[in-house]
Amino acid sequence: MGVAVLAGVAIGAGVALIAPQPSSHHASAGDRPAASPATAPPTTSEQAVLAAAVVPTPANGTTGVTPDATVAVKTTAGHLASVTVATAGSASVPGSLNPTATQWTSSAPLAPSSHYEITAVVSNQSGVSATTESTFTTVTPTAMVGATVWPATGLSVGVGQPIVLTFNQPIITPSSRQDLLSHLHLAMSTPVPVGAYWFSDTELHLRPERYWTTGEQISFSDDLAGWNAGSGEWGQGSSSVHFSIGDARVSTANLATHEMTVTLNGKVVATYPISAGRAQYPTMDGVHIVLDRESQVRMVSSSVGIPVNSPNGYNETVYWDVHISDSGEYVHSAPWSVADQGSINVSHGCINLSPANAQQFFSFSRVGDIVNVIGGPRAPVVTDGGVEDWSSVPWSSFTPVSVSAL
Repeated sequence: MGVAVLAGVAIGAGVALIAPQPSSHHASAGDRPAASPATAPPTTSEQAVLAAAVVPTPANGTTGVTPDATVAVKTTAGHLASVTVATAGSASVPGSLNPTATQWTSSAPLAPSSHYEITAVVSNQSGVSATTESTFTTVTPTAMVGATVWPATGLSVGVGQPIVLTFNQPIITPSSRQDLLSHLHLAMSTPVPVGAYWFSDTELHLRPERYWTTGEQISFSDDLAGWNAGSGEWGQGSSSVHFSIGDARVSTANLATHEMTVTLNGKVVATYPISAGRAQYPTMDGVHIVLDRESQVRMVSSSVGIPVNSPNGYNETVYWDVHISDSGEYVHSAPWSVADQGSINVSHGCINLSPANAQQFFSFSRVGDIVNVIGGPRAPVVTDGGVEDWSSVPWSSFTPVSVSAL
């Protein structure tokens, strides 16, 4: 046989053709039988026909291909023996052939800012084959978008804790927000309906219609590769977390009766006299969640817009602090208001407890627990991370999320 030469074909791809060469043995017609079609050496024209029948998508030389594009290779003659789509030095893009081996289709997103080569081998029933090559280049994003996820793996959280995704770029396009849901994967030991809601351009929350069930095991992952984040931006990276739901710790702080009732899995375990926000600084009504807790916090009134040197100013170390809103509301120890606890609201918006009760509640509380504030004049604030999930947005505004069983 002769040597492989690279010849152009009509589709613009290259094809390696094996051309027949004269034999060094010159036998007469009587010396050898006539060659049958099944044993005749392949001809350049046969290989050219096979190569010309191969059609890659994207077409050879295409630039600006998006990461979510599907790569396809089809042939109208013979069958595809193999297809490889890869960048230099990288793993191949996965894909599969159809039952007749006439079309190969990719099954994973492409990497941005990359140069890909498609290599396809096509054969016919006579055993003749040809190899074609073509290339394309993916788009360079204006920015890459990633996300962090809370809660973290291994945590046991309260029944009110949402799954929170925080993005490093604003996501403002409705189609991008909707498309993101197909890149999120949620599994539960006992699946229930779960919805998603954007509380800001960079923060997406997922929660069930009602509180999580104690003992629930939850696995969440995202795979942002191939996600069109809008404005020329594309997703990257992945996250995976597994966490559980602990005991149902639900407390109700009644600002009208100046009492907080604490329950554990539906049973009352404590009742505390409280003093909440005075008329000038009322505590927000609504279902709060425990954001975090600290044994001591330096509270400075200027952080909430009250000058320290004003009549209502303060700058003090406060103990046994259970944080329940982004606007600075805590359940904490307040030895200065013990005489008012149970009878009148005198605080700047926090829920005051005696030192002993505050320490007990601090030890009891976990992130994601519920503190439901009722009986006050101040409505929940939509943008406040402590109350937004369960009080500021109706369930009907959440977009359903696919949930599978663990």
